[in-house]
Amino acid sequence: MSTNSKIAAVLASAGILAAGWSVGTANGATVAAATTTAGGTTTSQTVGTGTTGSATTTGTTSGTTTGTATTTTPATGTTTTTTGTTATTSYKDGTYTGTTAVHRYGSVTVTVTISGGKISAVTAAVVDDGDRKSQQINSSSLPTIKSRVIAANSAAVSTVSGATYTTKAYLTSLQAALSKAA
Repeated sequence: MSTNSKIAAVLASAGILAAGWSVGTANGATVAAATTTAGGTTTSQTVGTGTTGSATTTGTTSGTTTGTATTTTPATGTTTTTTGTTATTSYKDGTYTGTTAVHRYGSVTVTVTISGGKISAVTAAVVDDGDRKSQQINSSSLPTIKSRVIAANSAAVSTVSGATYTTKAYLTSLQAALSKAA
């Protein structure tokens, strides 16, 4: 790399850094940031002149959402903490079958049983391409996906590593079934 190329790269990096800082701080105004993890936990933090606050909310698209928010105002020394629980729609009892979701290595059709407004059982009809590797992936990933879905009472679960296509197809079919139960 020539000297001119190195200098150009350094200047470009400095410019991007300065632009990012300017946008991130909004030139001294309040900035809000939110991150969501695979498990459905959302953490947000708002920082601005005179106040600092943060909130964490844990929940799923169906079920119960619980949150705690803490706000501190340095000018007055006041700290406010708010905790709340919001109940959202539950599922209608019954057995529902989702649409067949086709993926690169086969297809998945999920049937879900709802009891007491919660997911009580999940079964999947899986058709793979007959490859031993696909069969191995399905036999090891399907129990994991099933347990995650039942624990979360939702289709909002993380993908099983090494079984991305199967997991996404499973969750697509499951969401179709849960939509019928909503």
